[in-house]
Parts: sequence; C-alpha cells; structure tokens
Amino acid sequence: MSTIAKLFLLTCCVASVANGQQRDIAAILGYPQTILYNAKIVTVADSSFTSELGPIAQSMAIRDGKILAVGSDAEMDALAGPQTQKLDLKGRTVLPGLIAVHNHPHDWVHSSPKIMQKVIPEDVMVQRFLFGPPQQQLEQFPKVLEEAIRAAKPGVWVKIIFLWDIDVHPEDPIIAWPGKTITKQQLDQAAPNNPVLVRSRPTVLAQANTAMLNQNAIDLVRKVAIPEELAEVDNLVNTEKNGVIGGVAATRLVETEVIFKNRVDLYTEALKYDLSWWAGLGQTTFATFLYHHGNVLRSYRNLERSGEMSSRLAWGWGELPDAFWKNDFQDPFLVADLATRQGQGSDYMWYYGTGQIGGGCVSMEPLPNRPQDKPLVMRGPGCEGSYGRGGAVWDGLYKVVREGGRLIGSHQSGDVDIDRILALIVAASRDAGMTKEEIRSKRHTADHMDGWPRPDQVPILKDLGMIVGGTNLFIYQDLPQWMRDYGEKALDRVVPRKRLIEAGIMNGIEIDKPYEANPNGPTIFNYISWSITRQAQDGKVYGQNNQISRQEALKTATIWPAYYVLKENVLGSLEWGKLADFIVLDKDYLTVPEDQMGSIRVLMTGVGGKIVHLVPSLARELGMQPRGAAVELGGPQAGY
Repeated sequence: MSTIAKLFLLTCCVASVANGQQRDIAAILGYPQTILYNAKIVTVADSSFTSELGPIAQSMAIRDGKILAVGSDAEMDALAGPQTQKLDLKGRTVLPGLIAVHNHPHDWVHSSPKIMQKVIPEDVMVQRFLFGPPQQQLEQFPKVLEEAIRAAKPGVWVKIIFLWDIDVHPEDPIIAWPGKTITKQQLDQAAPNNPVLVRSRPTVLAQANTAMLNQNAIDLVRKVAIPEELAEVDNLVNTEKNGVIGGVAATRLVETEVIFKNRVDLYTEALKYDLSWWAGLGQTTFATFLYHHGNVLRSYRNLERSGEMSSRLAWGWGELPDAFWKNDFQDPFLVADLATRQGQGSDYMWYYGTGQIGGGCVSMEPLPNRPQDKPLVMRGPGCEGSYGRGGAVWDGLYKVVREGGRLIGSHQSGDVDIDRILALIVAASRDAGMTKEEIRSKRHTADHMDGWPRPDQVPILKDLGMIVGGTNLFIYQDLPQWMRDYGEKALDRVVPRKRLIEAGIMNGIEIDKPYEANPNGPTIFNYISWSITRQAQDGKVYGQNNQISRQEALKTATIWPAYYVLKENVLGSLEWGKLADFIVLDKDYLTVPEDQMGSIRVLMTGVGGKIVHLVPSLARELGMQPRGAAVELGGPQAGY
C-alpha cells in the first residue's frame, strides 16, 4: 500500500473508529513523531477570495515531515505512540509558515551585523556597522573608517555599512551621501593599501543600493568581473572619478562575487545563518531571483545538499546583463531548458520561472501644482521601461513563453512595463497556439505593484490567470509622495490588494528588505499590518478603499503565495498530507488589536516538522533547548 493510501486510511480512521482501534492502526501505519496540542491552529485551508480561513483546530499530528492529521486534542492523542513527542502550547496560536513571493536573503546577509561578524574573520574582511540617526552615523564615519583600516592587514577588504532605519524619509537629503558627504579622494587617502567598500543598508525604498569604492576596490572589480557584468555597472568610468558605484547589480557583484570569490564556504555559512534568522521571523518559504551570480547558486545548493536550509526556496533566473539576453537566448537548448524547468527540484529548492527587472515609468501626468523642488516619486510619460517590443529582453522572454515557459516578476515599477509584459504574454501564447486554459495554467507573475495596475489592466491580469506580488513597504514609505505628485488617482495603483481580491486575483507579500539586519527593526507582522491599515510613515491613511481584512492579509502571506511558488499542494495551509511548516505566536493574530500587530513575536518555527527556531521562554516550558540563529547570535529573540 502506498504512503498516501495509508495516510488516507489513517485519516478516515480518526473520524470513524474508537480510540483503542485508532492506537492499533497508528501502531501499524506509524505513530506521529510530534503532536502539537492545546493550541489554536489556524489552518488557512480556504483559498477563496473571502475572509474565511477554514477550520480552526486544537491539535496537529506530524510524521516524516508532513501533517498526519489535524483535529481535536482527543483525536490527535488517540494517534500518539510511546515515542510521540507531545508539545503543550497552552492555547497559543499556530499559523502556516509564512511565504514571501519576493525576498533576497542572499543580498541582505551582507548587511546583517551579527551574522557577518560571527562568520567572516578579519583576515578576509574587516567590517564595521553604524547605527543610530543618519546624521550621527555620518559624523561617526571618519573615526570608524580610520579604526577599521588600522585593524586590516594590507590587501584585506574594509567594509563600512550605514544601517538606515525604515523611518528615514525617502527624500531625506542625507541619504544621498555618496560622492558628497564622503568622497573617493577621502577613501583613497585613508586606505592606500586596502580595497574599501562603503554602502548603506537598503531599507529606504527610494534609495538604490548605492555604494562607494576606493581605487583599490575598483581595480579588483575590473580584474574579477567579466566584461558583460562590468557593462551593467552604472558607468564604471565615472566610478573611477568619484567612487560612486550605483545600481543593485554593482553591490551584488562586489559583495558576492568579488569579495567572496575564493571563499564561497564563508558566504555559504553566512547564508545558512541568515535563512535561520528569517525562520525566526516566521518565513519558511520565499521566492527569489538568483541573477547570474555563481556564488549565490553554489551557496544555496551547498545548503540544500547538506540538509541545512531553514527555509524553502523557489528560485528563478533573470536580472541579466543585456549581453546575456542578446546572446544566450539564441541557444534553443537554453530556451527549451528554461521553458520546461518550472517546478523541478527538491522540496527545499525548485525552479519557478524566468524574468527580468522592470523600468519604473508611469503613464499618469504629474499634478501641475506639485512642488518642483522635489523629485517625482516615479517618472511620468515619456520614459522607457525594460520590456520594449523587439528589444533583447522582449525577444528572450518571448521565446521562453512561446515554448511553454513561465514569465515571473522581478521588480516591476510603473504601469508602462506592465502593458508590455501583458502584451508579451498574449503575443507569445497566441503564436504558440495555446488555449486560454493553457495560458492561465502557467500562472505568469509580476511583482511590486508600485505604480500599477491601472484599472484597465486588472481584467487582463485576471484573464491571463496571473498571480502578483506586492511590497507593502510602498504603502508605508511612498504613498505620501504618490499623493503629492499624482493625486488621489495614484493611490489605487500602489499595492491595491482589495481591488485585486475583488477581481479574483491572488496576490502575495514581498518582503524585499533586510528586516533581519536591525535587531529593533520591523517584523513581518508590521509588514502584514500595512496592507490592513494603509497607514503611511506620516501617520495618515491613504487609499482606505484598498484596506483588507486581517484574514485576507494572512492569505497574502500563506495560501496564495503557495500558488505563486507552484506548491499549493504541499504548502500554504495546515492540512493533511502537506509539509509541516508552521509558526507558533505569542499573541493571537486573529484578535490582537491592529495597532499592536507589529508586536507579534514568533516563538517557534517548524519546517518539515523540524523545529528550526525556538525562543528560550517556550523552550523552558517545553523542556527543550532554544535554537535558531536569531537566538544563538543574540537577536531580540534571545530575550523572548
């Protein structure tokens, strides 16, 4: 008899036979290894576009990494064997593990002080992290730089990171420090014998991952990076002059591929801690681009093969240099591979699609009376995006979609590129002769919901069966600027979750910022709450018509993202046969006041039934040992 058939028989027995008989059957088919009981288990088994969450149970049985059964305490106790571990949760709330449809732990780890200082020895890189208000950090910088250079042996990298907080205003001039407050001449004079990287942690949405390099660092980048990669760095010739190296690709290149060129082992170890830290925040699955950087892929695969991943990973390929789009996608084998790879991999790491970053252009006209001394929150009519018809990105992705592949979102900002993405999907699918149902089955995606969708784009998204991601931080940080520059009509184009839910379009949360880096920073529950309240940084509520219920918000972090990452059969809810990914909270998500939602803490996280995060207070209560990077390295969780 197959395992599934056995589990089905066991589940039927739970509902239909006496306790003594249940014990006999459990003994034959296998006792659960773990039972969580005396809990409030919110299953999120209802994926509909309503506030219904499905059954709420008392107890859950787990065997071999999967959920064996969910029900009452008595029903689950009847399944227990002599070796079953029973965990009394004393009425605490249990949710499915949270799923982010867009996150970059492999980027954020570089700005996580406790992890990097734990893993990276100073004979590889001397690192210093600055905390506090931005002005204070900049005032401290010269002395911190001087001390770090003294500590570094000749030739060793020196890295200084400003740890901005999310409450820094996106237009605060102080965050435009590169080449102004700090100069390349200053860095060259201070470190004649060391490569130096200075950058800020990217928690402010309006600021790209801008950094500065001294000449020694620039020389190393030129030596290590391939020509196609250098072409993507924002004008390296100017970097030679002013030290400013702009753009996301630049810092990812320098930190991941140059600094750790010969120390993938250290990068892998740091990433292991970072995934564990994210599990302590409640994330058990995330989707991401691995770009074209070999060290990122190697590190994740090292962790997967060694069984050390505390979070599951749906990975895609994209954000490539233009030369790769022009040349590589001429290879029919590559196109066929990408078009047929979706869903392939293990339970911890699988492929979910191919895509590219978008351009940041909106079709709206700015208000005539907007303040002219402020930059537009996003460029208006006349600018170009990334998906222009006939361009290298269009041609490459057209081939993948036409061959049956899945187009996935990367960073789509503005409705202009969304028009082009929709047109690309329609054209490639039509030319392939696909039926409407075949197109919808692909579940093409787009991310961010920053300046999109327009009202007329919503039915097309629905018709194509697309699932979208949205960054709630745009609600918190950017809505005041959208209101100022474009007026009320813009508020319906910034993470309009309610409008999508009403249209029957699944949408998921993106984290997309290093929340694990700041010990006192926001949590995923802060993040979820912004879609419920639509309250921005200035304390005002914007676009109240797009507020959603806490139940709908929970679906954006669990069951709907499971569809996005192509794993709704095994992830996203707490049901029989699914992987046992769950979190235990210190407060009841369903009843805690909205203004206190950000104070919810994750006490325990299980991934595949294995407890990967456990805070000291609950560990003492259960007679277990605390665990997880956030606890081990002295994060706030160590005090819970």
